[in-house]
Amino acid sequence: MSRCRAGIGLGLALSAVLLVAQVQAAGSWVATAPSVRVAMVDRPAHSAPLTTSSPALAQGQWIGRVSWQYRLPPGGEVQAWLCHPGHCVALSGPRGQTEALAGLPADAPLHFRFALRDQRQRALTLQGLQVIVNHEPPDMNRTTPPGRE
Repeated sequence: MSRCRAGIGLGLALSAVLLVAQVQAAGSWVATAPSVRVAMVDRPAHSAPLTTSSPALAQGQWIGRVSWQYRLPPGGEVQAWLCHPGHCVALSGPRGQTEALAGLPADAPLHFRFALRDQRQRALTLQGLQVIVNHEPPDMNRTTPPGRE
């Protein structure tokens, strides 16, 4: 009988370990990129890739909300996008948040894309490029990621 109890106890313990290993908590990652020089209207400039420093924590997770920021020189204006592989979102200004990337893989690199608004503008250097990516595990009761219904 004690052998049976030990076997059941071991089985329950292994089940609990496997369950904990499968469940990942929501989290976030922050990334910065070096300055970007924007010189043309018709040829966008791209930032360096923005990636998590802990890919294992974001693996298998979905993006929830992304916050971004960049600094323009005084009087500068650009068209700006935040891009995930294969999908870019137009940004409303130098700082903000979006859920337009919700449901995409959280471990994929992002990058900024910038273009001058007007051909008469002089080249600009944008600094302080940063994203904060909030991510969450897939909902086991859901068939499609949030924002992708």
